[in-house]
Amino acid sequence: MNALPVGILVLAQQAAPDDWSETLFGLDQDQRAFLIFVVIGCSVGLILGALGIISSTINKVHRRRVEADMKRDMIDRGMSADEIAKVIESASPPEDATQRWIASWACKKK
Repeated sequence: MNALPVGILVLAQQAAPDDWSETLFGLDQDQRAFLIFVVIGCSVGLILGALGIISSTINKVHRRRVEADMKRDMIDRGMSADEIAKVIESASPPEDATQRWIASWACKKK
């Protein structure tokens, strides 16, 4: 009775490598592991890249919506276009170095 499960286990172990070898282009176990790591790494990279793009887009939309609401509020208060432009231009500086550099180039007069 004990020999039957062991025999089935041995048959399963012998059959499994052949099935996988044929399924994954005849690669051996080390090559399959490397291929799986590469696929997982690329998948994680794509997912993180997509999440970065999505979060950046959401952040930009939120900032523009807040700016539009602020402009609408200033117009409702009766401020002129010149006063609104002065308030928008005197807004807080960008947080990171790249945005500060871009802002400094954009503000330079030609």
